[in-house]
Amino acid sequence: MTRFAKNILLLIIIVILLGIGLYHFIKTQKIEDNSNIVSDSKSLIGCYVNHTGKDIYTLMISSEDNGTLKGILSYNNFEKDSSSGTFSGTFSDGLLIGNYSFDSEGMHSDRQVIFKKDGDKLIQGFGDVKMENGKELFKDINNVTYDPKSTFTKSENCVDNFKDSNDVFSFDHNSFFYVVEGDSTPTTDWRISNTDKGTLLAQMFVPKVYIPKTNFSGVKLTVGRSSDEKVIRSCDDTTGIINQENKDSITEKVKLGGYDFVKFTTSDAGAGNYYDTTGYRGIVDGDCYAIEYTIHSTNIGNYSPEQGIKEFDKSVIKNDLEKVIKSFKFLINSN
Repeated sequence: MTRFAKNILLLIIIVILLGIGLYHFIKTQKIEDNSNIVSDSKSLIGCYVNHTGKDIYTLMISSEDNGTLKGILSYNNFEKDSSSGTFSGTFSDGLLIGNYSFDSEGMHSDRQVIFKKDGDKLIQGFGDVKMENGKELFKDINNVTYDPKSTFTKSENCVDNFKDSNDVFSFDHNSFFYVVEGDSTPTTDWRISNTDKGTLLAQMFVPKVYIPKTNFSGVKLTVGRSSDEKVIRSCDDTTGIINQENKDSITEKVKLGGYDFVKFTTSDAGAGNYYDTTGYRGIVDGDCYAIEYTIHSTNIGNYSPEQGIKEFDKSVIKNDLEKVIKSFKFLINSN
């Protein structure tokens, strides 16, 4: 082989090696770039809350799967129509764009939503919309106005605090849960299995969408009080509430907000629905208090495999509700 041929062969080998090296370099850069994209998406996981007067708006991003962020979005308006539903979207170039699938006033809707990332905040954008295949979409993503009043701030553990207007009690709760204060109208609804009237002080609701695509149907928690002497004398008497044939029914003595309470659990079923109730009853400042929540679910056998409905994990929602119970504080001094 001539020297010229050897030089040509050597040059070819060098070009091939450089090509292989360049290929691996580009491939590595793409992997790193994709990795950064996924990392940026995952950094959004968490809870974001917007307080506007008495209105509470919550975006809870719970997971990321191949660049798709999923969670729940809630607009809890004070004395106005509210809505809650699932969120699914992607994050790119500082914008979180997704679909809000929700129920409001018995109607189901799909709406495109957009947020601009600003540090640990997400600012919601608004603009002209159009209907396409039954879904509300922005006419032009590039012509959206981001309203500072609609700023969602990242909240550690997604915790909010409720305190009644009379400064009698307070408790912490997930920002996604909806709490309304009661009124002074006498009612038998201040506690379950009851014929005596009292005052319903507050109600907390956990919507079905909190655990989507399952047989979970929601939660209602109530805080009630009675000053009736007969009720006070039998405040911790759970006779008639506990189903003695139900092995899951129990009673035990506990401390709640520093006061002695009796805790009970019971369950009921009917027409394919299940109701699991946990209650706390005790004397505070001379009055009888009842703090009770009921988890409503449906028979998983009511759904066909095509619906994709799964059995919900009851321990998850019970854990969230017991955190609410443990956070109770009574802001009054006992007699």
